[in-house]
Amino acid sequence: MNKITRISHRLDREELFERMHISKDRPNYQKFEKSYQNLFDSLPDLLNIQATHILRTNDEKEKIHKGLCEVSHIVYCLVTLGPKISEQSTAYFSEKDFLKGLMIDSMADILLFNASNDYYETVKKDIYKNQGYALTLRYSPDDNVIPLQVQKKILEYVNGEEMLSVGITEGFMYNPVKTLGYVYGADKNIELAKKDHDCAVCSNFTCEYRSTDQ
Repeated sequence: MNKITRISHRLDREELFERMHISKDRPNYQKFEKSYQNLFDSLPDLLNIQATHILRTNDEKEKIHKGLCEVSHIVYCLVTLGPKISEQSTAYFSEKDFLKGLMIDSMADILLFNASNDYYETVKKDIYKNQGYALTLRYSPDDNVIPLQVQKKILEYVNGEEMLSVGITEGFMYNPVKTLGYVYGADKNIELAKKDHDCAVCSNFTCEYRSTDQ
């Protein structure tokens, strides 16, 4: 039976400002700083970061990804921020406070990405250290190689609707939207991947977190 892990929020202001193209030479920089601090202080009331995962035998006829054809097992993972932070972003847009709406949405994207990175240590401890299955790199559903339909499979396998209150739309998008599903290959006859994920082998070329130095 998979368990729920609660994850602390982690956010770097400089990273956020860089992604939003906010520099110190902009005339309203102090306004950006003030908005950020107000939003950052509100995060404990807006976040419920939870994650879960499950190890399953890789016995399906159609494999998720070419890199997962030979492994004996698949680890299915789901991480969510909960609904409140997206609801707050929507509320700001309704109030025509576009700065806060855009900023908190960008904050949520970074928070979700960081939470998934931080959750890797929990997955590695459970699957690799405790059960002896080495992990491959992470693979995520996208429009290029792994179809978005896999998001539904991940949700079902980890029992995400019951455990994390995550649903899915007819277009295979998660609800709450700030939710991330992904997989690892797992096998006792492979070496542990040197890192969680590698942008060089990811097919999601439009990802804003894609590293350009790989």
